[in-house]
Amino acid sequence: MILGRVVGEVWATRRDARLARAKLLVVRPTGIYEPAFGETASGETASGGRHLVATDDLDAGIGDQVVVCLGAPARASAGGNDVPVDAAVMAVVDRAEIDLPALGAAGAGPGIRRKLSEALG
Repeated sequence: MILGRVVGEVWATRRDARLARAKLLVVRPTGIYEPAFGETASGETASGGRHLVATDDLDAGIGDQVVVCLGAPARASAGGNDVPVDAAVMAVVDRAEIDLPALGAAGAGPGIRRKLSEALG
C-alpha cells in the first residue's frame, strides 16, 4: 500500500464493461514515495513523473490524502481477479504522522540500509 494525494479524476465514456460504474481517480504518491515516483527534491513533479489511476468506492475527492492498495488486493476489492484494476483507494486519511529521523535509520523503508548479514544476526 502507498500513501498519496488525489490530484484529479478520469472520465472515460468508453471503458471495459467490468469498470462501468467505477470512479477513477488520479493519485500522486507522496512522502517517502516521491523520489521513486518522479518528484524532484524541490517538491515539483518532474516531466515524466508518475501518477496512479485508482478505482474509488469511498468517494474521495481532489485534495484528499488516501491509502492506495496495488495488485491482487486492489482487484479483489473491485470484484475479483478478472477485473482490470491495478490500484484501488482503500482509505481516506484523516491524519498521518511520519517520524522523519526514524525514516533514515538502518532497516527503515523504502529499502533496507543494512547488510543482510547484520539483519540475520
